[in-house]
Amino acid sequence: MKTRLLGAFAMSFLFLSTAFADAIYFTSGEELKGLVVEEHRDRIVVSTVDGERVIARGEIDEIFFDDPERNYLYLGNRSLAGGDFTVAQGLFRKALQIYPEFQEADDALNRAADLKAKRGVPSLTLSADLSGELLTRWGLRLKAGEGYPEVQSVEPGSQAQRAGIAAGDRLTAVWGESLAFLPVREAAYLLLGPGGSMAKITLARRIELIPAGPAQPAWPGFRFSTERMGLTVAAVDPGGSASGAGLLAGDRVAAVDGQATRYLPLKEVQLQVEKSRGQGLTLTVHRDLRVVRQ
Repeated sequence: MKTRLLGAFAMSFLFLSTAFADAIYFTSGEELKGLVVEEHRDRIVVSTVDGERVIARGEIDEIFFDDPERNYLYLGNRSLAGGDFTVAQGLFRKALQIYPEFQEADDALNRAADLKAKRGVPSLTLSADLSGELLTRWGLRLKAGEGYPEVQSVEPGSQAQRAGIAAGDRLTAVWGESLAFLPVREAAYLLLGPGGSMAKITLARRIELIPAGPAQPAWPGFRFSTERMGLTVAAVDPGGSASGAGLLAGDRVAAVDGQATRYLPLKEVQLQVEKSRGQGLTLTVHRDLRVVRQ
């Protein structure tokens, strides 16, 4: 997913000076300063001093990012959308030269290679029965969900089940490309690929932690860290509530009891979790999976 996550407390506060902000130039001549926090195929989400603003791609003339490596990523994605794989890959590599740990650029490089490889598979076209192909190869059925495609069912013993995908999950990205607002057919196209190739999938899952009993180990049985990609589960205690609920180290916590963590201070999130011992806790997490295609 081309999503620029801020991590809990990272926005406290970015806009004290607009000198350090992304600049969006509209076809109308308007200019907006803010931070691009999400990028989807047909729209972006910008965080501004007045709150978040959703902007359709068709309204945008150009974007200039405050981070130089993100400008190269942006230009590379534009080249990739135009089918120029060589230029796109060169721009993604330039972004990685500037910032070697830039995960989004590394994902983009893999996405470019993946899209190029699909062109050599005659059956992989948007006019084909891709839902049937996805069921045959992955054992996976998708349906349209709220914003993102949702997993309707997973066949027992299938590739999807072995990878850790479950019914009810929402699939949010493939190699970092957002699946938001895409038809199920296009999401299936991005998931599928030549046999033996790899797909990096990001899913969103609700995890329910039951209330802690008197004799239960310390609540909640996991610890946070703040990473560049957002609020992250640093460790999960074996045998605790979080472990039993299926929480994994490396999961990125997008919401706590339905409240988005994007702009919440870390201490506030921790306090909310600590207070939930007697009521239980619902986490929405994002998890990356790497799946070898059949």
